[in-house]
Amino acid sequence: MKQVPLAAKVRTIRGSSRTRRLRASGFVPAEVYGHKEPNQSIEVSEKDLGKILASSRGENIFFALEIEGAKGEPLVAVIKEIQYHKVNNSLMHADFHKVNMKEKIRIKIPIRVDNADMCEGVKLGGTLQTFMRSLEVHCLPTQIPDAIHVDALHLNIGHSVHVSDLILPEGIKAVQSPGSVVLSVAAQMAEEVKAEVAAPVEGAAVAGAPGAAGEPEVITAKKKEEGEAAPAGKGDAKAPAGKAAAPAAKADKK
Repeated sequence: MKQVPLAAKVRTIRGSSRTRRLRASGFVPAEVYGHKEPNQSIEVSEKDLGKILASSRGENIFFALEIEGAKGEPLVAVIKEIQYHKVNNSLMHADFHKVNMKEKIRIKIPIRVDNADMCEGVKLGGTLQTFMRSLEVHCLPTQIPDAIHVDALHLNIGHSVHVSDLILPEGIKAVQSPGSVVLSVAAQMAEEVKAEVAAPVEGAAVAGAPGAAGEPEVITAKKKEEGEAAPAGKGDAKAPAGKAAAPAAKADKK
């Protein structure tokens, strides 16, 4: 398990105005807690922390906190929460949780979907829907995997993958309910089907356009045999338009 070093100082500054000055000087206020020990207030460089987070996006990072003035080995911790500014997205605050290599911890593992572009249900017109991007697990720090993989290759329309279906490494237990849906393949929405049916086909006659028949074709009516004369009457006046539309209608029936 890789540990990333991060320098820190004990934070004695309190109050909103002083905290704003701390951030303005390039530092982020943070808290370290865990193992039923008192919380420890620290400050870390925003530049250094931001660089580590950017280079390891989506991965669990184990920090070796080198707190100034502290004796012994660096303090190993993971980030439990990061607060960002709503406007400029700058780092505002960080919560670190102490890690004991011999004690199990709860941590979120990213979920990776394999063969999403080759999914059988998607090829049949379905939509692959992802409901969980990560899975919270309970395990020893040394057992934490980089990601949990889900194969979507053989998923068909109407099929789902639940937490109970995931293949987890030995010693790792999922925290979420076994029945929670991870991903599924849904049928095409009715609105999407209607839109496709309503869209005009290139080269086909459009109602109201020159050369188009005045009434829609009745699918259940028996078609006239080829060469049989059309019935006389009101339709005679519209004969030219009907003849113009006949080739398009015949092509649709093939």
